[in-house]
Amino acid sequence: MKKKVVAVLLTAAMLVGTIAGCGKSAGGSEAKDAGSGAVETTADSGEWTWPLSEKKELSIWIVWSNDYVEDPNELKGIQKMEELTNVHVNWQVVDAASAQEQFGLMLASGEYPDIIREVGTYYPGGTEKGVQDGVLADLTDVAEKYMPNYTALRKSNPELEKDTLTDEGKMVGTRTITSYFGDIVGERVWAGMALRGDWLKDLGLEVPRTIDQWETVLTAFKENYPECEAPLMIGTNGYDYFSHFLSAYGCLSEFYKDGETVKYGPLEDGYKEWLTLFHDWYQKGLIDPNFMTNNADMMSPADYMGTGKAGAGCQIWGMTSDVFKTQGYNTDEDFNIVATSAPVLKEGDTPEIGFATSDLVKEEVGISATTKDLELACRYLDFWYSQEAMMLDSLGIEGESYEKDGDTYHLTDAMHKMVEDGKVNTLAEAVYTYSLGTSDFGLYNWGMFDPIYEGQEALKAYDEFNKDQFDLLLPSCMTLTDAENSEYVTLYTDIQTLVRENTVKFITGEQSIDDYDAFREQLKTYNIDRCIELKQAALDRYNAR
Repeated sequence: MKKKVVAVLLTAAMLVGTIAGCGKSAGGSEAKDAGSGAVETTADSGEWTWPLSEKKELSIWIVWSNDYVEDPNELKGIQKMEELTNVHVNWQVVDAASAQEQFGLMLASGEYPDIIREVGTYYPGGTEKGVQDGVLADLTDVAEKYMPNYTALRKSNPELEKDTLTDEGKMVGTRTITSYFGDIVGERVWAGMALRGDWLKDLGLEVPRTIDQWETVLTAFKENYPECEAPLMIGTNGYDYFSHFLSAYGCLSEFYKDGETVKYGPLEDGYKEWLTLFHDWYQKGLIDPNFMTNNADMMSPADYMGTGKAGAGCQIWGMTSDVFKTQGYNTDEDFNIVATSAPVLKEGDTPEIGFATSDLVKEEVGISATTKDLELACRYLDFWYSQEAMMLDSLGIEGESYEKDGDTYHLTDAMHKMVEDGKVNTLAEAVYTYSLGTSDFGLYNWGMFDPIYEGQEALKAYDEFNKDQFDLLLPSCMTLTDAENSEYVTLYTDIQTLVRENTVKFITGEQSIDDYDAFREQLKTYNIDRCIELKQAALDRYNAR
C-alpha cells in the first residue's frame, strides 16, 4: 500500500516533469478562447466541423500505464473525445521501462503510427532529426492552416513562439503547453527543501532560509535526536537535481548562464566555496554519511525522512505535511514535514534552483510523414489544444467527475465514493478513470491537482517552493547542431565522470580542497572550454530565434 501511495503522489507532482520541458516560467497570459473544438475555418481547407460526418481512425503511440484500464479508450474522457470528434484512436501503448526499446523496434519496422507522443525524447537526435530523416512530417507550412488552436496559443506568448520553433524557424512537432485551467502559465515549483517541522517546534527554531540558519538547525537536529543519523540528505553526486545549497553561491552543478554568458559550475569559485561548506558539514556529521548510495536526488527516502533517521532533504510537495505518518512510517502524533525555499547566503537574496519545473512547454509530439491523412492528424491533435479537450483530459466530465462553483473546481461525490467503496485507492486514481493523467499532449491543465488534493496540508508546500527562481538555468529548448552534439558528447562524457568523482572526494575529505585549483586545470585539459563554446553557440542561436 505504501508503494501505491508513493507512486500516485509521484505521478501527481513529478510527471509534470519530467523533465522534458523547455523555456522558463512566464506570466499568465490568457488563451482560454484559443478554441472550443466546435467549428474551425481556414482559407485553404474550407470549413472543418467537429464531429466529423463519418467515422475516421488514427493511430497514436504513447508511453502510458494505468492500474485500472489497459486501453485509453476505456477512459470516460477519451470516450467523450471520440464522441465530440467522431475520430477513433487506435492507441499503441508501451510502458516506460520498455519505451526506448519499443521505439527502436518501431523505427526498424518502417511502419509508423500517425501521431507519436514524446518523440523528442526517444528519436535518436531528436524531433528535428526525425524530420530530416523523412520519418516525421514538417509542420511549418501546415500548422497555421490545420492547427488554429495551437497557433493561437503559440502566438499568445512570445516565449511560446520561441520555444515551439527550431533555430531555423521550423516547426517539427507540437509541444504540450502548460496552463492553469487554460491560462498559459508555467507550473508551480513542485519540489524543494523540506524538514521536520515538529522538531523545529520542539527546539524553538524557525524554518531556515540562509546557510547559517541551516547549520544551526542541522546541528540542533544532530545534538537532540540520537536517531537522526543523517541530519541533511543530499544527492548521490553531492548535490540534488535542483542544486540546493550550491545555487546559493551563484552557480549550478553543470552548465548555467550568468546573464547571457554560459559558465560551468565546477570552474567557478562558488563551486569551491560550496564544497568547502559541505566538507565541513560532512566532518561535523551534519550530512548523510552514506549520501553516495542513498538516492536523495529528487526525493529523500521514506525510510529516512519518515522514521527520524533524517531531518531534512529534497521532497516533492506531496510528501510534506503528515503523509509519512499516514503511510505508517511514523506513529508520533506531532510528526510533520514543512517546506522551505532554496537556501541563500544572506537574508534578501533570491533563492535559485537548477531544475526546470515551470516550463511553458513540455514533451514534443510528432506526426508521421507516412500518415495517410495529414490534415486529419493535424486537426485531431489540434483539438487537444482546446479548452474542452483540456478539461476532459484533466478532470474528466463536468457533472460526473467534477463540478464548477464560480471559478473553483471540486471533485464530485461520485469520485469520493469510489475511494470510500475501495474501487480505487486515491482521488487521483478516481480521476484517472476519466483522463490519461498528468502532462499529456495538448493543452495541459496542472490546476487539476487543486481539486484532487483540496484541503490537504501538503498543498502549502507550493507557497514555499514557488519562491525559487530559475535565473541561472539555460533554456531547455536551446539545441546543439548534429555536428556540435557529436563533438560535445565525445568530450563531455569523460568530463562529467571526472567532476562527479572528484566532487564526492572533496566532500568526504578523500581529496583535499587545497587541490581544487589543480582539479580546475585538469578540467581544461579535458577541453571543458570547448564544451562551454558549444553551449554558448546554442544559447546565442536560441536568443536569436
